[in-house]
Amino acid sequence: MAPTEPRSRRIRAAFLRRTDATTFTSNERRLLNLVRNEAPLSRAEIARKTDLAMQSVVRLVDGLLERGFLRTGEKMARGVGQPSLPILLAKDAAFTVGASVMQDAFSLVLMDLSGRALATAREAVDGADLKAVGARLHLAIDALVEQAGIDRDRLFGAGVATTGYFVDQVKLNTPAAMGQWALRDLEADLSDALELPVWIENDGNAAAVGESLFGVGRRCTSFAYLYVAAGLGGGLIMDGAPARGFHGNAGEFTGLLPVEMRPSRPNLGLLLELVRADGLAVSGIADLLARFDMNWPGVAAWLDRTQGPLAAIVSAISAILDPEAIVIGGRLPAALAAALADRACFYSAPVRDRERPFAKVIPAEAPGDAAALGAASIPLQEHFFG
Repeated sequence: MAPTEPRSRRIRAAFLRRTDATTFTSNERRLLNLVRNEAPLSRAEIARKTDLAMQSVVRLVDGLLERGFLRTGEKMARGVGQPSLPILLAKDAAFTVGASVMQDAFSLVLMDLSGRALATAREAVDGADLKAVGARLHLAIDALVEQAGIDRDRLFGAGVATTGYFVDQVKLNTPAAMGQWALRDLEADLSDALELPVWIENDGNAAAVGESLFGVGRRCTSFAYLYVAAGLGGGLIMDGAPARGFHGNAGEFTGLLPVEMRPSRPNLGLLLELVRADGLAVSGIADLLARFDMNWPGVAAWLDRTQGPLAAIVSAISAILDPEAIVIGGRLPAALAAALADRACFYSAPVRDRERPFAKVIPAEAPGDAAALGAASIPLQEHFFG
């Protein structure tokens, strides 16, 4: 007897059948991406920008109009000739959700086909309990869908970002506090829990994607993203696209440090330790962030202690990758990210009194949770625009 097809694949296949989204040719993806980024466009403008024959453009556009992924707007006049019907993206043809799951909370964002965030949510949760997190995520997604007034059947899938490094395409080796998540097929587990197709991503990679779409990436096409949370991770955007590496672990910047220096890397676990040592009663990272004050003495101690490891990390990034920018983001407060960026320095070894150019170090700019934003965009990019 043949093995039953995994439920996660059946869920994805069911959506594709419902929406007639089973296949997109490379030219259809190219056209969708163009319209998403530059609409409104006439058919003639699409032909010029894609170098496709007008006959091919008409066929492609008509097919995507019929399937509901494009729509027409009101007639517009562009130069000499009869006004034409502009081609627009049908933003409500499909929706995704993105989740950033941490040890003590999760963030959610609901996104339409254009990449616009429609609704967000955040909940405290025991991230160690995989089954409980899955159940809470399902309820929170249903609440976001109801809040936005959309049909849940229009949800194409969910991107889920969490901490850890990949040991294969879908299995993460997570921190000890999230042992139930480690070394298992999380895409299948969470697809069953959420009743949606799921894409799993490392939180640093997802945050870099979110920053590229909604923050620094709107003016900077090559940057490294330092994701400061309970630990320290990150991601890379090179020439406008995420660079994940052979194993999917590009951006694991803690790995740039010798083992003895890693306890002093910039992360919120160390900050929690230092403010508690200074006598502040803080229950955990969530409480720390809710009550955060730059004037706490422990903050100055944290900035001093992390400056050396930060210099080692940004110097290595700049020397190896030569990005335009190094972006500091994650869960840390904006004021602390700015202070960390201001204190970042590079190893200097000038020749003829001239130093090679270094990347600029700047705080993140994406609104909300960049990891959740990036996670939500991954299903759209992979299926519709990739």
